[in-house]
Amino acid sequence: MHWIDAVANTLLRRGVKHVIASGISISGHIHIGHSNDVFIADGIRRSIQSHGGEARALWYADDFDPMRRVPWPLPPSYAKYLGMPYANIPPPEPGYENFVDFFAREFLESIDRFGLKLEVYFGSKIYRGGHMAPLIRLALERAEEIREILNRYRAEPLPEGWLPYNPLCENCGRIATTKAYGWSGSYVRYRCVGSDYSPGCGHEGKADYTKGEGKLVWRVEWPARWKLLGVTCEPFGKDHAVVGGSYETGKLIARRVFDYEAPHPIPYEWVSLSGRQMSSSKGVVFTLSQWLSIAEPELLRYFIFRSKAMKAKSFDPGLPLLDLYDEYDIVEEIYFSTREVGTKKREKVARIYELSQVEDIPPKKPQRVPFRFAAILIQVVGGKIDRAIKILERKGFLVQPTEHDIELAVRRLSLAQRWVMEYAPERMRFKLLEDIPPKVKESLTEIQRKALLQLASDLSATDYDPVELHNHVYEVARGLGMDPPELFKAIYLVLIGRESGPRVGNFISAIEKEFVVRRFRDASS
Repeated sequence: MHWIDAVANTLLRRGVKHVIASGISISGHIHIGHSNDVFIADGIRRSIQSHGGEARALWYADDFDPMRRVPWPLPPSYAKYLGMPYANIPPPEPGYENFVDFFAREFLESIDRFGLKLEVYFGSKIYRGGHMAPLIRLALERAEEIREILNRYRAEPLPEGWLPYNPLCENCGRIATTKAYGWSGSYVRYRCVGSDYSPGCGHEGKADYTKGEGKLVWRVEWPARWKLLGVTCEPFGKDHAVVGGSYETGKLIARRVFDYEAPHPIPYEWVSLSGRQMSSSKGVVFTLSQWLSIAEPELLRYFIFRSKAMKAKSFDPGLPLLDLYDEYDIVEEIYFSTREVGTKKREKVARIYELSQVEDIPPKKPQRVPFRFAAILIQVVGGKIDRAIKILERKGFLVQPTEHDIELAVRRLSLAQRWVMEYAPERMRFKLLEDIPPKVKESLTEIQRKALLQLASDLSATDYDPVELHNHVYEVARGLGMDPPELFKAIYLVLIGRESGPRVGNFISAIEKEFVVRRFRDASS
């Protein structure tokens, strides 16, 4: 059983209706690491519904949190907004409502492409609409009990008289710099004293918690939100799951203060980017829209669901992306295969494939163009998609293709073209020579010329697929008593004018046979 289904089964034993929450503080661009909990939440929603239960998945934007550092790519001048709620900070460019809209719009516009069905909430609107007011009042009334719970895990205890509320300073607009010291009715009294990253203005005033003039501190807000939205399950980063972390204290506060059982927890590991930990504020990000520029949405779903939540994941948009494409294609092949693969393994692979789909599973296996081949072919044809499709049909990659098969091929070719331009290593990029430069021809050894001539003859007589062709190049070289790298070198020199290039089987297969045969014979003369 896939772990997503195991969680769904656990939840269904507790009841038939569920709310699976996810969310993020809008501290910069929302990257695929942030998206981890969104995909998990939606996956559980799907599983519960497929087993006859009722489920909703939601995404909560913590946009009333204070800005603690100026995120990339904003200018240093934004330091004047430190300590202010994200929702109250102006956008860096025109056309956006505010800071939050600038950083969250791209994410929200992308989620449908990944098949995610989410209800979207903004913390600022929840507070300003007064929806949290009854829970804020309860937290203020039970402040001493909350303080006692939190102090169990603090090296420096919270002082007597502490209140779990951060008022919004009416004078300077900061929410991270105020200290609440008393309350009555719907008002919390405060002083703007400053924080470790933002100075206070010294103002004393009062904030109306029924009108969104402040927010609960995080460790109290989280359990209050569970109660407000009826959350029964929530994935979250592993930092919240440590002993004494916000989930452990939230669980106690939810039960003792808000009379609510904490949701089923799903802690998950981080996603790194090319070996570096992702960070919105530092600009180490890879967004959903960036993903869609070079990879299919199903591939990100596969990337997340192929392993357990607490297994670290690393993404690299360079050459490792090609391995991810290969993996996905193999999983799809296994899913539609009638061959025995081993029952347990096949069931596991099949479920991962099902969870990876954006829409319903197709009735039969789609015809896929290997991404590695697409990345070479699109360069051979100079970016001309129509010409590439004709070559794919002529070479047997597309056999009596349906309209859907053509759409998939066009999509892969387009993604491959963008990948080559932005992420491919230099050795994967090339341009075919119109003619063999005289210096190149003169540099070829007698044995290289002989090998090229034999390859030309073999290619004229036989149709090879990319793997067969790659192996045949080895056979030709060894049959003539030469090191295969010397033949590879000759092939690349006469075709692209340098000594190395893409994998030779894919490379030659992507080029029109007549062109390759003519070029090899010309090099041999």
